Amino acid sequence: MYKKIIDTSVGQMILVSDGVSLISSKFLYEENETVQFADGPMQSDSVLEETAKQLSEYFNGERELFDLPLKIKGTDFQQSVWQTLLSIPYGEVLTYKEVAEKVKRPKAFRAAGGACRANQHLVIVPCHRVLGTNGSYTGFAGDKIYMKEALLQLEAGKMGEIVQ
Repeated sequence: MYKKIIDTSVGQMILVSDGVSLISSKFLYEENETVQFADGPMQSDSVLEETAKQLSEYFNGERELFDLPLKIKGTDFQQSVWQTLLSIPYGEVLTYKEVAEKVKRPKAFRAAGGACRANQHLVIVPCHRVLGTNGSYTGFAGDKIYMKEALLQLEAGKMGEIVQ
């Protein structure tokens, strides 16, 4: 396993690769989580270097789409939700209900939320672009709603100070 911690305008992220594909890209919220996810030596590889480059471009407003080799494991339903997330254009949003409708399971909006929660590739598979049915910012990165709002503001070209 290869691991790299990067700084972003929304917080630190830990990237994990198997040497061929990106396995995970998650935010680090607290110091003890850094230890949990970053156990073992930090050693980068070409997948992580390219991921770091593309994430830097995204956070600098220079990239809207990612082109990375992702390893995405999950149920068929989760896979269909994640594919739907990848189809949401930069700067646009859907509701959990709309995501459920797009995967042809219109009553499964809570399950769509669960699939978003299980997303191992934050920012890259843009679960931050999914809102509650009433348009509210709900459920992101361990309930760090301010991060979801900051990512959507970045995509709207209105990145301001992040209020935690």
